[in-house]
Amino acid sequence: MNNADDIARSQAHRWFARLRAPDCSSEERAAFERWRAEPRHADAYANLEDLWDLSAELAQEDPDIAAAVREARHIDKRSWLARRRWPLLATAASVLVAWLFLMSMQGAPGTIYQYATAAGEQRTIDLEDGSHVVMDTATRLDVHYSRRERSLVLRQGRVDFHVSKDAARPFIVQAGPASVTATGTQFQVRLDGGAGDVTLLEGQVVVASRQSDGKATLAPGERVAVLAAGTLGTVQRLSAADRANAEGWTNGQLVVQAWPISTLVAEVNRYGGTPIRLGDAAVAQVPVSGTFDPKAPEALALALEFGWPVRVERSTSEIVLYEKK
Repeated sequence: MNNADDIARSQAHRWFARLRAPDCSSEERAAFERWRAEPRHADAYANLEDLWDLSAELAQEDPDIAAAVREARHIDKRSWLARRRWPLLATAASVLVAWLFLMSMQGAPGTIYQYATAAGEQRTIDLEDGSHVVMDTATRLDVHYSRRERSLVLRQGRVDFHVSKDAARPFIVQAGPASVTATGTQFQVRLDGGAGDVTLLEGQVVVASRQSDGKATLAPGERVAVLAAGTLGTVQRLSAADRANAEGWTNGQLVVQAWPISTLVAEVNRYGGTPIRLGDAAVAQVPVSGTFDPKAPEALALALEFGWPVRVERSTSEIVLYEKK
């Protein structure tokens, strides 16, 4: 973690405590929203919220953590201490969060497992309840299971979830401003820059905004966008091509139907390898259909060169595409 991340985390702790003080003003809350508008700050605060939410579950399983939770959360709103000494709460909250993190790293009840993939890497993980997940390139996922629920946090990237049935213990995925709840099903969640989407392939899931009252229940073959502002888009039915793409990426295939080259290139560049760049505006809108390997940009360039009106220039550092005149 670099110095900027340390500063953001420290500021997040102070804001987290201040927002829970009884004398926190509307001006301070507005200042907090301005502070959180920066992506680094939003990530630091979201991480803190996630750990704080887990404290309620961990308190069910460990009496020592339960005592820490009670101490950190107990504020007498009528006392002058609550009005004058809110920094005490900041200290308590920070200590609790640090304790929860250390306990999780030591394998205590309620352990948080953290998984990540590098650029170009895909990974399949078998979870303790029989569920398994497929992680796409550049993805980060936290997993925490308790007796009452299966809680996961998607930090970034895309994941395909095959959920083992357990009606008594819901499977909940938090992704940016939304949460997805299932008991047994197959669905995918994508998160990029605070926004993304949820795609259901089998079963049923409920997608809810964590910042508003928005909620959507998806049927198989449906998708809903999750906007960075915390609202949900309109539920959309997947086309045959969309379904093929959703199923294809887990097998290392990029299935596209009439995608503009600009969209195709952006998706392939996520996987690393030789970067592809658009050399002019005209080539960006050329529609492309087919099945490609997103980890093979050179092969894609060759296919575009011979199958579409595209001219390719290659160097040791990049591939540049132009419209063929």
